[in-house]
Amino acid sequence: MMQERLELDAALREENGNVSVSQLREEGLVPGVLYGRERETVSIKADAKEVATILGGNAIIDLTLDDDTTQPVMVKEVQKDVITRDLLHIDLYQIDLDQKITIEVPVTVVGQPEGVKEGGLLNHILREIEIECLPTDIPKSIDVNVEELEIGDSVSVGEIDVTEEIEITVDETETVATVVLPDELDEEDEDEVEDEELEEPEVIGEVDDEEEELEDEEELEE
Repeated sequence: MMQERLELDAALREENGNVSVSQLREEGLVPGVLYGRERETVSIKADAKEVATILGGNAIIDLTLDDDTTQPVMVKEVQKDVITRDLLHIDLYQIDLDQKITIEVPVTVVGQPEGVKEGGLLNHILREIEIECLPTDIPKSIDVNVEELEIGDSVSVGEIDVTEEIEITVDETETVATVVLPDELDEEDEDEVEDEELEEPEVIGEVDDEEEELEDEEELEE
């Protein structure tokens, strides 16, 4: 099943106009930009409630500007307030329906593996996959049947069946899902936690604080 087609009305806005983005948000509008490979970037504004209806998935959106021109676009990026989750900004990208694009779509596992019936656990590893196709051929998800997997079995990208209109651009040896024993999955979780701890970033300003303390001590000694 292909992605649905949505609609959105928007208006152009002056980048250096008298109305600030905060004022737009107070009026229930979302500021944004519209850009594309063969068009100039313009600033836009749209009703926040209408914008909310087009979010999620990879839908094609028929965007109508205030000059009554309509063009197919897709959501490229959305910014939300980390606390209130209010919409702050939206980036829309104009597409050509006759040109292929590269995009990520969800991976859905279908069926209950035989190995799970025997006490194993399904480890769904690859949850999104990169594909290339025409915008009108983008699927809502890529389905992967895992019913025949026994304990220790796995299914790779190369075993995924897709229509001829879709090309998977991910390494075909990459694992999509595997059935493991419960203790093996626990060990993998522990390894992931250890890796995250090793990669923990340095706190910004921590070194500066230490340097300030050393400077204070030197001043006292003088």
